[in-house]
Amino acid sequence: MGIPLQKMSDCTCSKTADLELNRELLKVFLEDDEIFVKGNEVRNAEFTELSHIPQFTVFVEKHMKKAHATAHQLSELDVSEMIEALSDLKNRHPTSAYVDYLTRIALFKHEDTKNMTLPPPSQTLPRAFFCKDHLKGQRSCILTGGNNLLGSAATLIGSKATLDPENKLDWWRQDPGLSEHHYNWHVYYPFAEPVKDRQGELFAYMHQQMLARYNFERLAVGLSPVEPYGPGIHWDDPLPEGFNPKLEDYSFRASFMSIPDSVTLGSRHILASNMDTNKERLYIAIARNHLEDPTGNRVQLTMDKLGCCVEASTGSANKELYGNLHNNGHVMISLMNDPDGRYNIDPGAMIATETAARDPVFYRWHKFIDTIFEKYRRFSNILSYTKEDLKVRGIEVDDVSIICEPDPGLGPCQEELRDQLFTRMIEKEHTIYKDRKEEVLRTTSLQHLPFTYHFKVCNTREEDATLVFRVFLAPIRYAEDLDQRRNDFVEMDRFVAEIDSGAEQTITRSSEQSSVLLPPTLTLQDIRDRKNSDSQARCGCGWPRNLLVPRGTSDGMSADLYVLATDWKEDAVSPDAHLSGSVAFCGKIGSDYPDKRPMGFPFDREFLFESLEKMVMEVPNSAKTEVKITFLGHEPFNHSA
Repeated sequence: MGIPLQKMSDCTCSKTADLELNRELLKVFLEDDEIFVKGNEVRNAEFTELSHIPQFTVFVEKHMKKAHATAHQLSELDVSEMIEALSDLKNRHPTSAYVDYLTRIALFKHEDTKNMTLPPPSQTLPRAFFCKDHLKGQRSCILTGGNNLLGSAATLIGSKATLDPENKLDWWRQDPGLSEHHYNWHVYYPFAEPVKDRQGELFAYMHQQMLARYNFERLAVGLSPVEPYGPGIHWDDPLPEGFNPKLEDYSFRASFMSIPDSVTLGSRHILASNMDTNKERLYIAIARNHLEDPTGNRVQLTMDKLGCCVEASTGSANKELYGNLHNNGHVMISLMNDPDGRYNIDPGAMIATETAARDPVFYRWHKFIDTIFEKYRRFSNILSYTKEDLKVRGIEVDDVSIICEPDPGLGPCQEELRDQLFTRMIEKEHTIYKDRKEEVLRTTSLQHLPFTYHFKVCNTREEDATLVFRVFLAPIRYAEDLDQRRNDFVEMDRFVAEIDSGAEQTITRSSEQSSVLLPPTLTLQDIRDRKNSDSQARCGCGWPRNLLVPRGTSDGMSADLYVLATDWKEDAVSPDAHLSGSVAFCGKIGSDYPDKRPMGFPFDREFLFESLEKMVMEVPNSAKTEVKITFLGHEPFNHSA
């Protein structure tokens, strides 16, 4: 192995040793011709439980308990023994989603590997991130973002969009980075483990932001916002949205299928009527502003507690009473075309976190889930924000703008790029590994031109100010008031800056630094070449960098850029808390969520302001500007994944 891995935990390892160990970990993600596996038995006799789970899903508690118990056992092994055991399992089941999941959580748990950089799952489990035709070398799965972009491929997609308008957003839903974000978030925040700080609230916020961004894209292509689909809300109606994931091991769903009364997955039996009961009990808890634990005692209702109950995590106040609503919905929808398994049909894409976001019904289901959280936001005893809640003494923000970096292909001069954002479709290469081979796939993906925020900030205090800038973007809907727009705002960035006493300063911030985004990731090739990245997000979750800016329209889509500056000394959970990495959606590994404010603040509850303009007038430490988002079509250039 090159270094004595069994002694790694007993010494202070050098950076070189860390990079060597990181490289060694690739054995657990790739098939190896040199490894001999006899039958179906693992070579390490201690691990009789190290077996495969067919049709594994994180939405089934039995699967999760076994996966995490096995991962815990593995994490107590010497690191070289753990690598050997996981490598054996990978070679016996090279295309297994369970093996990829087990491997990642075992590495997170082991003391010697918990801080190692893991390769993106789209490289190690490509069959879940790229359609099967594409994996066979066909170009029919190339996704486009508009008409007349790729000749016959665009014509084909245009005709499909005529039959099913949802196909207009195939390019967004099937972006590998989107699925990686959703998959990695659930790897790092498993519902079956002890919950991390504010995990229930983050579950609600992360998915709400996925919805807000999806609705932004829908508006750009002329589609209406997502309608909820769940118990009591269109649940008894046939589902208009069909979906063919074109993935190995996942089946299609025809249009206008109906939710069955019950579904069975292995020993798991789910009744639709029980899900409706669970929803009503959550509604009652919101109306009463408290939950009940198994002994009947009241538990103060918070967004965090509500999120834990909806997902049925270990933080749930009472699983018996409030059930397993979110996870059961994923399973039930995925089994619509074979509810009791009599035809042995594979589940649909909703069965797995790595594939669910490809399906249009994912957003309808999570819109239903968000209606529960929205009831809490609106009808609990939370008071609406007033100007006094948002104002910060002695701080004014003015002259907010965006400067887009000039591009030779655009033509306009620098001055014309103020308050304008530009997107286009580019060809992107993805290196994957399957059948012991390295292959390169090409897709078309959205990309935006880099830009910089500019904020003029005045501090009239007699002391320096440490401020956190909260940056949001929302499509302009002229007929709606601010409260109706509240859930349209997508978080673009959140960062801290110092403003000198009595000074007027211009704050600049590159879009590449956004705390929403997954930091630049190391690929499997980078790890193999012993490259290092201090900014790498170890959990792998974070919004895909290429989807930061919504696509917009060819004639320019109007949007409001809004900035609110608040006092970080009051908002931070501790004096040394910071907002680096993909903290907005993923928190901080091994520590508390750094921002004490509710996630999504100030758009986490109702307003007393009639409009965003009125809000800016009455809150001097906030500002807005109107920006245009222009989609330039398809413009290929070299861009590696």
